[in-house]
Amino acid sequence: MLVGSIASATLCGCAGNFKADDVAHFAADEHDFSVRAGDDFYQFSNGGWLVKHPLPADKSRLGTFDILFEENEEKMKTLVEEARQNPGPTGTSSQKVGDLYACGLDTAARDAEGYDALRPLFDKIDNAQTIADWTTLVADLHNAGATALFAFGRTPDMGNSDWTIAEVWQAGIGLPDRDYYFNDTEKGREIVAAYKLMLERMLGEIGEENAQQNACDVFDFEKKLAEQMNTKIENRNPQATYNKTNLDGLRQQAAGLDWDAYFRAIGMEINEINIGQAKYFGSLGQIVAQTDAATLRHYFKLRLLGAYAGHTTTALEEIAFDFRGKVLGGNTEMRALWKRVLGDVNSVLGEQIGEVFVQKYFPASAKQRMVELIEQLRIAFGQRIDCLTWMGDSTKAAAKEKLAAITVKVGYPDKWNDFSELKIDRSLGYARNIMASAKFAFRRECEIIDKPVDKDEWFMTPQTVNAYYNPLANEIVFPAGILQPPFFYANGDDAVNYGAIGVVIGHEMTHGFDDQGRQFDKNGNLADWWTDDDAERFNAIAQRLVDRFSGFEVLDSVFVNGQLTLGENIADLGGLNISYQAFRNTLVGKAEPQLIDNQTADQRFVYAYSRIWAGNVRDEYLHQQVMTDPHSPAKLRVNGQLPLVDLFYRAFDIQPTDKMFLPESERIVIW
Repeated sequence: MLVGSIASATLCGCAGNFKADDVAHFAADEHDFSVRAGDDFYQFSNGGWLVKHPLPADKSRLGTFDILFEENEEKMKTLVEEARQNPGPTGTSSQKVGDLYACGLDTAARDAEGYDALRPLFDKIDNAQTIADWTTLVADLHNAGATALFAFGRTPDMGNSDWTIAEVWQAGIGLPDRDYYFNDTEKGREIVAAYKLMLERMLGEIGEENAQQNACDVFDFEKKLAEQMNTKIENRNPQATYNKTNLDGLRQQAAGLDWDAYFRAIGMEINEINIGQAKYFGSLGQIVAQTDAATLRHYFKLRLLGAYAGHTTTALEEIAFDFRGKVLGGNTEMRALWKRVLGDVNSVLGEQIGEVFVQKYFPASAKQRMVELIEQLRIAFGQRIDCLTWMGDSTKAAAKEKLAAITVKVGYPDKWNDFSELKIDRSLGYARNIMASAKFAFRRECEIIDKPVDKDEWFMTPQTVNAYYNPLANEIVFPAGILQPPFFYANGDDAVNYGAIGVVIGHEMTHGFDDQGRQFDKNGNLADWWTDDDAERFNAIAQRLVDRFSGFEVLDSVFVNGQLTLGENIADLGGLNISYQAFRNTLVGKAEPQLIDNQTADQRFVYAYSRIWAGNVRDEYLHQQVMTDPHSPAKLRVNGQLPLVDLFYRAFDIQPTDKMFLPESERIVIW
């Protein structure tokens, strides 16, 4: 599903000391006054803060998102510890949460059990011979929460977003992205060598012979898959990834796999299905047919081991960490066991935790204040659309219709999902309970197919420190987890709230009008509501943003991918302009706000925006982010965006001699 969010999905951090009723203070010792504001505003405004928040050994990055995430994590720990010690009657949320958490913490039992939970699947893999066998195994792994060859799930029909259809999507490689297989740089070769070593060690861990050669064979097989995959940039084009057909069409367009065997194995029939990447599925069957059985067996076993690296033995978890944590993330230590296990429990039973979380930690007043802010941002966005010089009247009218139709969700769902059929049994051990959870989740996904879309569904838990826009529903969603300082201050001044959470709101709204979102109409359908001239002008301005961010070098010879990050960069720029417009609207007919900490309201708006992106990051993480993440690195979300915004020049008296200065003719305005 095409979902635009404010931050990348993986968050980790170190506890801070934010309180829900704090007023923001940007203290002198959190600045770096050795740097001019107009030369490096990120360092100027956050330099002291960065010194105060060094990276711990178990973190790849540490920023404001991460600090708030870990504060929420501490709250969740309290809840799950209570459930572990007093699980309650069988079948209750407390019992399921508590028992799953207890199983994960019991590493002695996990080591004693070894890989027993995976043995039935290993046996099926060893006995596989035919294409029907391999295709059935894909279904078995999907039921177990592992991915091989492709992913299967449900999606709203892009042509009829009120209806849910099935979808297959390219998947099944072990490196973070297909481009890693072709990155012939010193860093790229280093990562590939470390990845092959992880595969070799995993095969050795389960007693496979000739592990080194077999690992190389699996890598070569994955590389063949990767060659046929779309790039992340190609997948940003919804027109290219919307290839709806029926089962007969799937058999023809993705020939070589036994699709009837797959659907028998998952126990369902399908009517319509979207093929996410036509080229990949057109070649997948042939790649499998041309691969020897031994390589396929080792591939399937490694896909299963990779998925269960954190759920079985400590030895397997350490093997995975040596690559994923150390090589890709730059960490030297694992996160604490309770945090790793809590992450699993939150992934499986996050709604059950969230239901209690919001009762204890999310006041109704915060939800009401957010609703009010969102409506102020909606008004300001409409005003900015009216003033656009590059867009014609008919497209403006359609844009305002789409803006008015955006659905807003704040805090937590109005109804909670039913988990009554999920059975968690402490006596079964961690891996088997994780497998049962995966099967439950996959079955629920399948049961939603060929039914109307549930407009009340959420795709983040309430405790998540993030927000998102869903173009297929034309909705913006703000979980309770992010509605705390430094994003939202219950007693804070408007300048800070608009500079922080206000920009987040504007960011998510703008996703409806970025290079992807603009292709969907007010009802969430893939439809063209633009005139040709307006679309051409939009693309020309967007290309300027692509070129600007593609010029930023974040590591030696490693540059931002301006095309990959375009949607998020458009959303950041739109969020800044729209939220500032909304803030100034609140001051119409009023005196300028008094100074706070000797800072003007405009300065505090900019400080608040810069502070939410403050963070330290390891080079390894930064390299992976540039390769895979549609979000620009945090520093560039400040220094790359502020020079485009007139407010920045007024608030801090930016002069032509300053390094960040851009002439007005070079400042980009889209929304």
